Amino acid sequence: MSLVDILIWAVLLLFVVKGFMKGLVREVCSLLGLLAGGWASFRYYHYLAELLRPFIHLPHSVARALSFIAIFLVIGLLFYLFGHLLTIIFRIMLLGGINRIGGVFFGLLEGAFILCMVLYFGTADPVPERIRKAILKSKTALSFIRAGREMIAGWDSADARNRLSN
Repeated sequence: MSLVDILIWAVLLLFVVKGFMKGLVREVCSLLGLLAGGWASFRYYHYLAELLRPFIHLPHSVARALSFIAIFLVIGLLFYLFGHLLTIIFRIMLLGGINRIGGVFFGLLEGAFILCMVLYFGTADPVPERIRKAILKSKTALSFIRAGREMIAGWDSADARNRLSN
């Protein structure tokens, strides 16, 4: 077992503990926030970049990156707030135990999703060769990389790929 494998399992364990602590409702909202934020960022960052360019006076590539991050963070925050509100309602209804146990499963899903994205992008060109090789040697990481590639391909449309290459 390589260091990368150990780190992957440690991250998954941390997300399981986080899921138990936060509970099902907040974990589901957190996972949905990540998915919706990622999807919306990939689909709409270029529109926001065009709207912001006259106001921020930055190069187009910087405006696109800032737009991507802004969309992702705003959607994530909305889902976080919604999850927090629902958790309060669940506590009032005395469903806290069920909420925590369900959070373990969704914490694991959230950790796996984040690992898919990090490991997929961790094999891209800007990442140092030594790190890319270490990631690619890990059998565990390869499964996450494949899943990350499939998710990105599902979000990314042909016109978005063309915009990224310009």
